[in-house]
Amino acid sequence: MNSEQAFFNQLAQQWDDLRCADDNKIAALVAMIGINTGDTVLDVGCGTGILLPFLKKVLGETGNITAIDFAANMITRAAAKHRHLSGITYVTGDILDYQPPQAFDKIICFNFFPHVKDKTAFLAKMKSMLKTGGILVIMHDLSRQAVNAIHAGNTTVQDDRLPPSDIVAQMLQQADFSVLAAVDNNDYYFIKATVHK
Repeated sequence: MNSEQAFFNQLAQQWDDLRCADDNKIAALVAMIGINTGDTVLDVGCGTGILLPFLKKVLGETGNITAIDFAANMITRAAAKHRHLSGITYVTGDILDYQPPQAFDKIICFNFFPHVKDKTAFLAKMKSMLKTGGILVIMHDLSRQAVNAIHAGNTTVQDDRLPPSDIVAQMLQQADFSVLAAVDNNDYYFIKATVHK
């Protein structure tokens, strides 16, 4: 187990108390994704599953979510919190090693992208797991400056920085994505891209 895995495993039980989520803002970000009823969605770096009820609400009973995180305690917490929700598969593991049983309509990285060490390999992996015309969203319910300030204050994640949206847009284009939206303001961070295979 690496230091970041240990860090997030240790924080799992109190994570929801440490983080004050704005439900209205998260719901608005989810609405910007354009999820359809019945979609298959991958929640990458799902943590304690903050996003899951918001996704399930728009997906309906026929939609399916795969929630993956490399911290086993985060997955355990997410599964316990949301055991009343159907159509969710929980996976503990490194996303770069994950082999899904099917391609996804939407892949969402919520409050996760700064922790990706090899962003080029990560984006190539996301492309490989999306259906033709599928959507990848990288989003935070905080500003980029706030995210980076939080990380700077902790020695374990101090180098986990969220790049400016134009830099991430360039990364996406180099990975053969088409960027559909990029917002990097004082309130939130949202990048939406699609893949054509």
